[in-house]
Amino acid sequence: MMQIQREWLIFVVIPVAYSIGFFGWCYLAKKMPIFSKRNAKSSLKVICGHVNVLLILVIFAQIGFRLYPSLPNWLTEQTLPARHGRQSIFEFSCIVAVLLIGWAEKQWIYVDSIRNQSETDNERT
Repeated sequence: MMQIQREWLIFVVIPVAYSIGFFGWCYLAKKMPIFSKRNAKSSLKVICGHVNVLLILVIFAQIGFRLYPSLPNWLTEQTLPARHGRQSIFEFSCIVAVLLIGWAEKQWIYVDSIRNQSETDNERT
């Protein structure tokens, strides 16, 4: 892969695709209005948390691109059946890692203020 294409992929495509997928997942699938008053965390904390996660993803992508040529064949051979052909164990583990990072980010940046308020009220009584 050409160096300029790799840089575009790492620094532009991955963060944009992850952001669209993450916020779409939170809003459409989970009905979690992250940028509303239902979220106990401020918009600034949400944005800073998301930028931190994007930086972690960029670092992991850099590491992955640099390590890929030196990985053993059993990790890089496309042996696992997938929806559109086959994928390698390395690709599958990268997908699982991104999904876990998204789940952790969702837990970190969204705190339902209504549920949080009711738990606080229950503790007082």
